[in-house]
Amino acid sequence: MGINRSLLFGALISLLAFTHAEVTYGAEKYETANFRGGANVFVTPEERISNGLIAAGANVEVLGNVSGGLKAFGANVVIPGNVQGELIAFGANVSLSGKFQNKVKSGGANVILSGTFDDNVEIRAARVTVTPTAVIKGDLIYSAAVLDRQEGSQITGKVMPRKIEKKEIEGWRRKGGRVLSWLGAIFVLVCITGAIVVGLVINHFFPKQTGTIITTISETPWKNIGIGLVFLVVVPVGVVISFITLVGIPAGIIVGLLYGIAIYISRIYMAVWIGRKLLGTIKNSLREAFFWPLVAGTVIITLVLFIPFLGWLFRLFILLISLGAMWVVIWKSIRTARPQ
Repeated sequence: MGINRSLLFGALISLLAFTHAEVTYGAEKYETANFRGGANVFVTPEERISNGLIAAGANVEVLGNVSGGLKAFGANVVIPGNVQGELIAFGANVSLSGKFQNKVKSGGANVILSGTFDDNVEIRAARVTVTPTAVIKGDLIYSAAVLDRQEGSQITGKVMPRKIEKKEIEGWRRKGGRVLSWLGAIFVLVCITGAIVVGLVINHFFPKQTGTIITTISETPWKNIGIGLVFLVVVPVGVVISFITLVGIPAGIIVGLLYGIAIYISRIYMAVWIGRKLLGTIKNSLREAFFWPLVAGTVIITLVLFIPFLGWLFRLFILLISLGAMWVVIWKSIRTARPQ
């Protein structure tokens, strides 16, 4: 187990190094910029970030103070905070309601300007909304199908429409593709690392049960699928009934949480089983190992799940067979522990 812990520690250090590495976007680069990525990236109001920040995620929200510049990319980008240095924000929906002390460049389907902008603002979007609270002390340069400048908004400089060139559109597509690639790589890395960590923790505290479940997967695969299907369908029905009765709401919440946990960790047992089958053909000692089969199996499962349709069928297969094996082992343990 000492080797496994060392390898796990190394993997975590590598992940931390990756997430804090220098990131290049286009021809520009923040030499000492921080990087944050994931499904949700959140900068709290109390945070003070210096040397710049690059944030990429499905949802990005910056409420704190960022100096040195900010680059934010995501499906939804919300910035009510204070940004010192150039701001570059791209997303499907971008809302800028904070204070921005330098130039602002933004693009997306919908861009909302409602903050205070001390310098020029350059926007490329399908729709640009300038709310009554917006104060733009420089020029507003925009390329948009719709500009909704609402009464009360203040623009000291010029309002200049700008025609979008075909080269610019292609450039946006390339940049958008690179951002999506980054987000996809981060998401996959987080999923794989998380599953490996959880697998090691489970095996550390429940080694006997883990080994029994993996063995059961091999011994009775078709029986496991049937039991897993019953478990998958019956438990949610029971949870719904418990909520209807009102009295059973606490039990329903607990069972629902355990149900979600069981679904998540079921992949781990299947990953070890797949990894042992694969790596066992290379080296016999790996047929009974845990760490490397877990890593190999987790990577394989994660990649296969991205295949259209086949990934969905594979997800259902591993879920049913591993859930069934888990329930068989739990039921046997209950019967064994029951007084005769």
